[in-house]
Amino acid sequence: MNSIKNIAFLVLLLSSLNSYCQTETTKSVIYIKFDASFNFDKPKDILNVEGISKLQDDFPFEVEKGLAFSDEKLKALNSVSKNNTTLKNIFKLKTSVSSENTTFLIEALKTIDGVIYCYQSHSTPIPPPHDIGTITPNFETNQGYIESNPGVNIRYAWNNGYNGSNINIRVVEYGLNLNHEELDHQNIGLPPNTTINSGANTTYTEHGTSVAGIIFSDSGTYGTTGLAYNANEYILYPEWTEETGYDRVLAVTNAIQNSTAGDIIIYEMQTYGQSSNFVMAEYDQVIWDLTKAATDNGIAIIAAAGNGGENLDAAFYNDYITRGDSGAIIVGAGSSNTAHTPLSYSTYGNRVDLHCWGQNAFTTGDSCISTTVIDGDINQTYVSCFSGTSSATAIVGGFVTVLQSYYFDLTGGYLTSIELRDIIKSTGIPQGAGNLIGPIPNMETAMNAINQLLNIETLSNQSFYIGPNPANDFINIIDNSSSNFKSEVTLYNILGQKVLQKELYNKDSKIDIQNLSKGMFFLKLINGNKKITKKIIIK
Repeated sequence: MNSIKNIAFLVLLLSSLNSYCQTETTKSVIYIKFDASFNFDKPKDILNVEGISKLQDDFPFEVEKGLAFSDEKLKALNSVSKNNTTLKNIFKLKTSVSSENTTFLIEALKTIDGVIYCYQSHSTPIPPPHDIGTITPNFETNQGYIESNPGVNIRYAWNNGYNGSNINIRVVEYGLNLNHEELDHQNIGLPPNTTINSGANTTYTEHGTSVAGIIFSDSGTYGTTGLAYNANEYILYPEWTEETGYDRVLAVTNAIQNSTAGDIIIYEMQTYGQSSNFVMAEYDQVIWDLTKAATDNGIAIIAAAGNGGENLDAAFYNDYITRGDSGAIIVGAGSSNTAHTPLSYSTYGNRVDLHCWGQNAFTTGDSCISTTVIDGDINQTYVSCFSGTSSATAIVGGFVTVLQSYYFDLTGGYLTSIELRDIIKSTGIPQGAGNLIGPIPNMETAMNAINQLLNIETLSNQSFYIGPNPANDFINIIDNSSSNFKSEVTLYNILGQKVLQKELYNKDSKIDIQNLSKGMFFLKLINGNKKITKKIIIK
C-alpha cells in the first residue's frame, strides 16, 4: 500500500507542476522493465498495472515494444538465461512533456510494484571513446601492437596460420569509410537498409575507420594489416542512422539479432557515469540486459571501459556492481611501452578485465591530429595517434577474434565470452603500477593455455623434419618422434583456405606440391594429440 500512496503523492505533485511549469517540452524516451512474473500480451497492457494508467492520463506517453528482436530470437535468448536474467517485459515509453516532468514521471514509475528499473535514454549521440592512385607504403612495421611485448604478439598466431577465419565480427558505433583502400575489398559493410546519419561528421565516422583498420584491414603489400584480417565478415551497426535517428539500444539489439554463438560483438561506445564522466556502455541498464543475454547465448562481447577516469569500485557504482557479471570483456587503456602503465583517463576497477594500447596505435582513417594523407585522398589516410579505450578495445577485439578462430579450428566449437576472458586474463602480461585495468593479452601464452585445456601438446621442431623450405616440387616430412600414430598434414594459403590435405603412415613421407602456385603457405601437421604449424614458401 505504501507504493500506491507514493504514486498518489507524486501524481498530485506532477499535476501541479504540469499546471504552471513553463519549461519547453522535449521528446524523451524512457525504458522501463517489469518483473518477469507479469504477463503482457501487447505493450499497451502495462497500462493495466495499478498506477500507470493515471500517470499516462496526466502525462501522456506512448508505449512500444522495448527491443526490436523477432519473437523467435527473443525466445531463444531467454531460454538459456542464467541467474534469472531475462529480456522479458522491457518497454519503451515516448513522451513530450517538459524535462522536469519527465524526471518526476520516472521517479513515479519507479515506485510502482513490479518495476525493476526505469530511466531516461540519452537522446543525443554520446561521443565515442577516443582520446581527449599513389602507391601507399607498407605500414605494418608501424603497428607495434602486433608484435610481442609491449604488443599482444598476434604475429605468433599469424605465423601458425591463424588470422580470424570462420569468425563473424559485429561492431556498434557511428560509422566508417567503406571506400578506404584497406577496407573496400574486405567483406565489410552495414546491415541492409541502413544509412549512417548525415549528422555524424568525420569526428564520429573516422573513429570507426580507425577501429576497422586495427581489426580488419587487408593483409597485403601496402598500408596496415588488421589483427583478424581473414575473419568471415565485419558488419557495423550504427548508433545513429537516417532511418531511426540516434538509438543505441536498437543498434545493439540488431547486432545481437543477427549474431549466433561464436560471433564477436565489439562495443566501441561509452556512456555517462558519475558527474557525466564516461564509463562502459553497459552502465545503462538495458544495454547490460542485452549484453547478459548475448553472452549467455555464446556471443562474445568486448566493450570499452570508457575515458572518464572513473573508479568502478567507488560507492557510487555499487548498484551497477551488484547487478552481477554481464559476461562482457571490459577493456581499459594503458601505455604503449613495456611499463604497461594505466592511463589517467581510463575508467578502472575490478570490473575492468584487460587493457591494451591507449596511445600511439597506428591504423587507418583520419581520427586524430597526426594524419598521413596519400595523394590528398581521404581513402588513403593513416594515423599514428589513435588512442583511448577505443584503440585498446579494437586491439583486444581483434585478439579475441583470432583466439576464437584458433579454438574453432581445433574443436569445431566456440569458447564463451567468459571462457575467453578467463584464458586471456590468466595468460596476459601484468599491468604496471596504478589504477586497476587488468593485464595486456599475450597470444602465444593464450594459445598454449588452450592447448593445455584440450590436452594438446605442441610438437617441437625437432620432432619432425619438414623441408626443404623454400620448396619447389616436394616437401619431405620425416617423423623423428617415438609416436606410432599416423599423421595428418594440411596446407593452407595465406587466406586460410585449405589447398591440400593428406594422411601420412610412414616415418619418411613426401608431399607433391607441383600443382600449387608460388607463395607463402602454412603447413599444419597433427600427430595424435600433438600438432605443429610451420610457414612454408613455395618458389
